[in-house]
Amino acid sequence: MKKIKLVIPLFICMLLIACEEEKTNTKDNELSASVHASTEDISYKQAVAEADLIVEVSIQKMQGVIEGGNNIIAKTKFEGQVNNVYTGSKKVKDTISILQEGKDGMEIENYPLFEPGENYILMLMDSGDGKTYWIKGQLNGTYLIENKSTLKFGKQEVTLPEKKDVSDVEASIIEKQKETGGNSQILDTVKFKKQIQNDVE
Repeated sequence: MKKIKLVIPLFICMLLIACEEEKTNTKDNELSASVHASTEDISYKQAVAEADLIVEVSIQKMQGVIEGGNNIIAKTKFEGQVNNVYTGSKKVKDTISILQEGKDGMEIENYPLFEPGENYILMLMDSGDGKTYWIKGQLNGTYLIENKSTLKFGKQEVTLPEKKDVSDVEASIIEKQKETGGNSQILDTVKFKKQIQNDVE
């Protein structure tokens, strides 16, 4: 019986040492994944009609990641500076927080995360505190803007002013479009901004 009592602890010690050696010999692999998720399927007209705030914003920085609780899919929180207000109670130069579904290494399929320095027109819903907003329809309420071209994320819509001359589309728009897997549409920035202005009046 004494031999059994000695053998069991000795066996456990050997097992722990073996596991520790295996752990130190493995390298961490950086994982990256794409999540296929259902998003609210809304049209441009529906987003304009239902949004609490439609603004042009410059993404300043990432503020953190929200996970757990009621959040089935993690959300990344970004700080944005308002450059233009189409509808809603914010003013130019106000700072707002924007919740985008997904996080670094776990992006929503065909919906790349914002990057500091990018400019967007967003259709937003107030989360309840008047400072933090989520995107109405997620990718369907997201428009990356440059001087000549705007990239509409999500399904294409014939009612929006598609860019006819694609020879002068900015490189940033082309790069971001590649990340969408073709699930996007290139619009004429000047015409699109005029259309939003007319549609919110």
